[in-house]
Amino acid sequence: MAYFSIISLFFPLILLLWLANVADKRRTATSARRDVAILVYSLLGLAWLTLLVGGAFAVLLGIAYARYADATALSARYVAQGLDPEFVIQFMQSLPRLGGGLLVLALAGLVLLLSPVRRLIARLIPISAGSVTQAVALAYGVLILVNLWLVMGVGLENIAGAAEAAPDASSGQMMALLWLQNLLMALMALTGVGWLSRRRWRDVLLRLGVTRPGWREVGVGVGLGVGIFLLLFPLSLLLEKTGVGVDPNIEALTEKLFGPLMTSLPGVITLGAAAALGEELIYRGALQPRFGLWLTAILFALTHNQYGVSLSTAVVFLLGLALGWTRWRYNTTASFFLHAAYNIAIGSVGFLFH
Repeated sequence: MAYFSIISLFFPLILLLWLANVADKRRTATSARRDVAILVYSLLGLAWLTLLVGGAFAVLLGIAYARYADATALSARYVAQGLDPEFVIQFMQSLPRLGGGLLVLALAGLVLLLSPVRRLIARLIPISAGSVTQAVALAYGVLILVNLWLVMGVGLENIAGAAEAAPDASSGQMMALLWLQNLLMALMALTGVGWLSRRRWRDVLLRLGVTRPGWREVGVGVGLGVGIFLLLFPLSLLLEKTGVGVDPNIEALTEKLFGPLMTSLPGVITLGAAAALGEELIYRGALQPRFGLWLTAILFALTHNQYGVSLSTAVVFLLGLALGWTRWRYNTTASFFLHAAYNIAIGSVGFLFH
């Protein structure tokens, strides 16, 4: 079921990117390009309108609950249904704020479909206002914010509690899920820059900044990865000792998500190699040349929504800057080895002390 859910999540995203690239390929075929472009923009518009309606419904439902619901009577009903009454009541009370945020993000997504708005953005970051593919990429950037807002709305403590109640996955299951997710991310990056639509394989790799690994890429990447780990790990220990920035919900959720991987060396290697493959191709390979170093690092940090918005998010942002600089100074292959080395170093500590 988990495998199907992951595939179902990525399939429409990849398909939409492929359609957008088809539209961009047909720049000279005006009628054909227009038809595909209209389809892409219509699908994006429908998605944002659906989110807009959902946000408005959440706001109205939350207001009605606060005004008319009898929390005392409902608590007994929640208990009878096996639900945590405190969580349900808090969630229902948060619906106006949650729905309001979704309304704002949905409107932002709709505004980004307007060509004059993209032309304005093109003055700030190196995108093409007329590119359908890059319009989709901007929409996906907003989706990252939508996902983060939903996580924050539900609450990390509630997500951590639900994760704790779920059956524990084995190391093998977690490895398979992580590889599947990141292979689909890699496919998303490849499709996004024109594979199977408007670029040949060699040109796709060139656009992504992927080269055959040489001693320079391996040495620079591994050296920087280990160096950053040695710089940040003592700092994280100090913060943990002093209690600064420590969130037990983040720790519990991280343990649930990645703990099984730290029980074996193949799991530790998967934690490094799989995450580096998918995330580097997406962020440093596909997005950074268009969104720039800083915006890409911000989106990279916010994608790690298991940290909410916390000190851990800031650490991921700094890591994203280092990865982005490595991509800019060398190539995506070097940033892959940096990412993998950093994650494996963290995973190795978990493996030794798990």
